[in-house]
Amino acid sequence: MAPLSFTQPDIKYKDSYVEALREGLYLEPVKEKDILLAEKDFYKYIAQRNDLSRPVTLPDGTKVRRVGQLDVWLVDGQKFLGLASLRPELNDSLLKRGGNIGYAVKKGERRKGYGKLILKHALERLEALGLEKVLITCDDDNL
Repeated sequence: MAPLSFTQPDIKYKDSYVEALREGLYLEPVKEKDILLAEKDFYKYIAQRNDLSRPVTLPDGTKVRRVGQLDVWLVDGQKFLGLASLRPELNDSLLKRGGNIGYAVKKGERRKGYGKLILKHALERLEALGLEKVLITCDDDNL
């Protein structure tokens, strides 16, 4: 079995990643059209996630400016386990909800320590980018 490793998003993990999206990777459900795009055209899906010209729609419907982020995936061999989205810059919305680090673990892989591992790696990466302080937010009902 291959050891756990961190990587950039890569098409070789597409099937496992799409499975995670369908399981409910994020607290906010992913739109079916986005899941289908990830399945059909993975590169376009990734480009769309990082397109700074596209606003982010918040749960209340408000649209806010997207900030640059670096996605880092935790994988085990060919299997996607979870991810961190690192945001060195914050907008007003991310100062209230989201912060510098957003991270998620595949639903079937939770409660195995992967979240702690992802967060540790994310903190190290942001420190290497020169951030001395980071903001992480959490919903009250998040275990």
